Amino acid sequence: MTGPHVKICGLKDAESAIAAARAGADYLGFVFFRKSPRFVTPEAAGEIILDLKQAAFDEGFNMPRLVGLFVDAGEKELSEAAPLLTHFQFHGHESPERCRELGEEFGIEVIKAIPVTGAADIAVAKDYEGAADILLFDAKPPPGAGRPGGNGVSFDWTLLKSYEGETPYIVAGGLTPDNVADAVKGQAGRESFLGVDVSSGVETAPGKKDDALVKAFISAAKP
Repeated sequence: MTGPHVKICGLKDAESAIAAARAGADYLGFVFFRKSPRFVTPEAAGEIILDLKQAAFDEGFNMPRLVGLFVDAGEKELSEAAPLLTHFQFHGHESPERCRELGEEFGIEVIKAIPVTGAADIAVAKDYEGAADILLFDAKPPPGAGRPGGNGVSFDWTLLKSYEGETPYIVAGGLTPDNVADAVKGQAGRESFLGVDVSSGVETAPGKKDDALVKAFISAAKP
């Protein structure tokens, strides 16, 4: 499949990870944030990834890139998960300097989440130019959500017209198989647009991915 990259985030079992990769997901995300209903330990993620690699070898599908989601994580937490991953995804208060340092220290690409409610939030992205490899524009969690991402809330995607940076970006927040094609269309012609990210929009319950919804999402995102 061609078209934008697709990231399926918050995977908790090997069957769902394999189904998503088989359907053409470019990135798979694992949540290493304890307060999330999608939390997995590095050990559990490692088991899933082993099964995934075996299935990719047996069936001949491409191995997706593997992303770990963290919120203001310490060195120990990062170092336990780093050997499994191709990307760190930071959803906390990580500064541009911190993103750059951790990327260099671990030799892993960095995705920095930028929560968005208005145009002023898009401007924050400028600070991460050269510090993060990819930006992820996500909806700000609703008050009292207690966790980033997977809240099923979207933001006004037209705000991204004000983004003028060169760092590739991913659109997240409230995406579903029904609206992802519109989100992708809205970014048409923008060189920095990399792809889309979904978590709760392809679930039947928090952390429970629905293979048919995942497949439908990927098909709709990659016209």
